Order: sequence, then structure tokens, then C-alpha cells
Amino acid sequence: MTDATPDVTASAQRKPPSPLTDLLPEQLRDHPAAAVVAGGAGLAALSLGLSAFRGTTRLALSTIRRRATTTLEVTSRDAAYPWVLHWLKRTNPRASFRHASVTTLHTDDGPTFDLVPAPGLHVVRHAGRWVLVERAREYGTVNTSSGTPWEKVVLTAFAGSNDFFPSLLNEARRDAEGSRDATTTTLYTCWGTEWRPFGQARAKRPIESVVLKEGQAERLVNDVAEWSESKKWYAERGVPYRRGYLLHGPPGGGKTSFFLALAGALDLDVCLLSLSDEGLTDDRLALALANAPRNCCVLLEDVDAAFASEETSRGHLTLSGLLNALDGAAAAEGRVVLMTTNYVERLDAALIRPGRVDVVELVDDADADQASRLFKRFYDDASDADAAAFGVNATSRRAPSMAELQGFLIARKGDHRAALAEASSLIRDPRPGPSSRVDAGPPASPGKKRGRRRLTALDVDRMPFNPQPGWEEASNLRE
Repeated sequence: MTDATPDVTASAQRKPPSPLTDLLPEQLRDHPAAAVVAGGAGLAALSLGLSAFRGTTRLALSTIRRRATTTLEVTSRDAAYPWVLHWLKRTNPRASFRHASVTTLHTDDGPTFDLVPAPGLHVVRHAGRWVLVERAREYGTVNTSSGTPWEKVVLTAFAGSNDFFPSLLNEARRDAEGSRDATTTTLYTCWGTEWRPFGQARAKRPIESVVLKEGQAERLVNDVAEWSESKKWYAERGVPYRRGYLLHGPPGGGKTSFFLALAGALDLDVCLLSLSDEGLTDDRLALALANAPRNCCVLLEDVDAAFASEETSRGHLTLSGLLNALDGAAAAEGRVVLMTTNYVERLDAALIRPGRVDVVELVDDADADQASRLFKRFYDDASDADAAAFGVNATSRRAPSMAELQGFLIARKGDHRAALAEASSLIRDPRPGPSSRVDAGPPASPGKKRGRRRLTALDVDRMPFNPQPGWEEASNLRE
């Protein structure tokens, strides 16, 4: 009894061998380091097993995601990007406001804050399906024209009908366009090859506020409206669906103002493009006209200044490039181009031929009827007789510009009697004016480069203080 006790105790204290010990050679099984080796092998096997499980799980999840989900990527360079951000804000505002980015808008009533989903993950619900939204921003990659970082939005949903994302994008577009203020006109400028809103949208200007010759404004508005409804007619006859307008005349006649009012009357936005821009090339102009936003007209002011000097025409925009952009093989269709100039005689005949410029209108200095109608717009309490008398008195000695008349009436906006009494005091600088004058001079020859020559010290001494339009011709500085 007593002799067996130690054997039982030793047997009880002996640890059971590890299952991995059987994998060791028989000579090492009883070695003191056998347990350590077996334990290390067990950890290595466990690590390999977990790694294989992790890789298998990742592969399975990737396969499930590829097979069971559908993904849409929208980058910040695409026109749909702001639509998607607006749709996210409208669809799930509470989630968007939890993690949001702010854009400060300055209005007449003070600054307002537009919140959109911040970079990160968001979950929204659309058409009965959950959508995982990931907005990513790359600070290392920026848009060279605007300086903004490159962004993208990735939408992921469970696979279903093929029209899920197209219907989502169409809804986002309708929401964005429906949220547009119908009482304002948005101005766009070209950044590189992209059109971006310029400042805040401005209130639409009533077409009646720009007083042209009797029936002239109505004729132009009706022409643009009729063109916009004739797309099928143009397509059936194989005629390029585009329209060009040119308003010419002395400064201050209201050419640009009328085009802005015209855009407002037809519910169009305006794309502003300067042909004298130093970075404007033939390719960039063609691309800008081709990529103009929908429901927009393109405004080219002072087209005669585009090739005013050899310096601006060398290596930049050329006349051939402008002609091809307006009516070349790659010219865009479905757009309206509005052009203004003070010197129509300086334009190349190829530029103002039909197909590039379809309607040409002279916006001249004011006559008695225009002065009378402008007087009535400023003074509601004035009688028709007073308005007629003002029109006669204001234009009896010479024909003032509409800008001059407007400035005269603004200075007397509270007293129509003073405006009527002083109407004959309007005096205009007798220096030569631009294109509407019969003595404007013969147009420059097509083969000769038109522009300014370099000024000498004597020329600078002859320059008048605060020069007015026409001073270059009066000083013989313009060739």
C-alpha cells in the first residue's frame, strides 16, 4: 500500500503529452524541449489557419460583393456630381447633417449655409433599397484650373434591376434643376475646359427695362423662342441646329443688357466667354462651346477686340479657330451664341455670314420715342404728355445714348419735373463714335492685321485724362 503511493502521485503529476508531440522523432519525444517545440508548431499552425480563414473570408466577401451588389462611381469632374450631393442632402438630411461639409453663400439677406455630406461613409434609402455612400477626397490631386481637391462619390446597393442607378441619377438631376430659383439667372465662366457658376445668381432683368427701338426687342425675343421650338424641323431638313445673333452700335446702347434680359425672359442661363482671354486657344474655344451647360446661351462681348493686336493673336485664338468653333465640322449644335461689338465694320465678312451670325441688329443711340418710354418707366406719376415732351427735348439737339439717359434720370429719380425741365441740357462729347456713325470710315482690309501699335512717350503725353470711347481715333493712335 505504502509502496504504490509514490507511483500514483508521480503518475498524477505527469502532464499528458501534446498531440503534436507524436509528430516529433521518437528520440526527441522525451526531451525537455519537446513541449516547447510542439507549442511553437501549434502556434504556427494556428496562425496559418487564421490567415487562411481571413483570406478565404475576404475572398468570399469580395465575391459576394461583386456578385450580389452593384456600384456606381461619380467623380467631381462629371456634371452629375453636384446633382448627387444635392440628392444625398435631400434624401437623408439627418444623416448628412451629422457629418457635413459647409458652403457659405452670401445673399442680400446675409450669409446662408449649404450643408452637404462630408467625406466618409453614409447610408441612405432609395426606392426601398439601402445604399451605401462613400465620399472620398484626394488632397494630393487638385483641379489645376480651380484649385479644388479631386473628389468622388461611390454608391453601392444590392443587385437588382439594371435601371436602379440611372433612375437615381435622373431623379437627382430633376431635383437639382427643380431647386433652381426661377427668378434668377446664373452666370457661368469657363475654367480651363469646365463651366463653373460665377458668383451668385442674379435676379432676372425684365425685358421691358431695356428700351430699344419700337418692336426691336419683341422681334428678337420671338426669333429665339421660335428657334428653340424648331429642333425637329432642323433635324428633318439636315440643317445645323444653332443660332447666332450680333448686336452692334455705339457704346451705352444696351446691347449686353438686352442679351441678359433676353436670357431671363426665355429662362436661360448665360455663359460668359472673353475672346481676348490670354489662355484661350482654338481647341479650348471649340471645347468650351461644345460643353456649354444645358439651357444656356453663350455671350461673346466685343468680338472685334479678339484680334485687336498682334500680341494677342500670336499663339492664341485665331480667326480661323473662331470661325470653325461657330460653324465648322466640329461645331456644337443646340446652342445660341450672342455677340456684341461697337465696331461692326472691323469684323471679318466670314464671321458675320449666315450660319455663324443669323441675325444682325443695330442698337443705336436713343430717339425721342425711346427717351419717352424710358421716362415713363422711371416716373409712374408722369403723364403721357410729359413723357412725350421729355423725349422731344432730350433728343432735339443730338441723340444721347440710353446709358446717358438712364444716368440722367437716376440723378433725378425723385423729381420728374426737374428731369423734364433739364432735358435739353444733355450734351454729348462731339468726338467720333463707333460703328453706327456714317463717318466711321472704311473698314480695314481683310488682309491687314487690325490692332493697336505700340505707344511712344509722345503718344502717352497726348493721352487725355479719363479717356472716353473714341479717344484713340481722335488721337490717331489706332491703326
